[in-house]
Amino acid sequence: MATTSQSSSHSSTPRRSSKDRRFRPDELYAKHISLDLVEVNQSGVWTFTACPISDPCKSCGRLVHHTDSIIIAVDGACRGNGTPEARAAVGVFVARESRYNTSLAVPFDEVRATNQVAELSAGICGLRRALLIQSHKVGGEDLRQVIIKADSEYLVKGMTDWVFKWEKNGYTTAKGKPVTNARLFRELLSLVAELNELNVEVLFWHVPRAYNEEADALAGAALDESTAKRRR
Repeated sequence: MATTSQSSSHSSTPRRSSKDRRFRPDELYAKHISLDLVEVNQSGVWTFTACPISDPCKSCGRLVHHTDSIIIAVDGACRGNGTPEARAAVGVFVARESRYNTSLAVPFDEVRATNQVAELSAGICGLRRALLIQSHKVGGEDLRQVIIKADSEYLVKGMTDWVFKWEKNGYTTAKGKPVTNARLFRELLSLVAELNELNVEVLFWHVPRAYNEEADALAGAALDESTAKRRR
């Protein structure tokens, strides 16, 4: 649902960092700014983050965008959740014409595929794409911020709230049991740390499912293809 803008761009305006890694448009942008204006799709190749202190362009209504901050939408899908035959896939959406878009069925050797595993795997795939993008630069710019957009509260709350507690208690629950999917959360943290070492801030943005249609479609397409291959 990202839209095209003809407005200007810049990368020098300071941005507020988030200690808990959560991206909160409701706190950053003026009340009259809709979520559609937060994402600025430039030429179909990148989805940039709109600058929260800019005013909408008088001719197109869009906000100025940061050329060093991109939004990557991710989604995980699982069919047969909770069964031995469960299959999962991930979708990663950078922009309509981006070569970094990903539609991939995920094989699971160590754990059974579930909805939650698919969601975390999508986050992992999105961060791996961010690392690849960082190494190639964003249209000549150094990447300084990446926002992982997901409709999964499990992924977003896990990475912006729960992991801070788990890191302190050795990934055990209040009842002393191992945290479910701890290995995947550790991998997510490792990728975040790797990007941070490269001076890239990583934030997570929880959105309604209807606002994540592109990534959802990519994940669904991978499952459809996987299903078709199994029937041949």
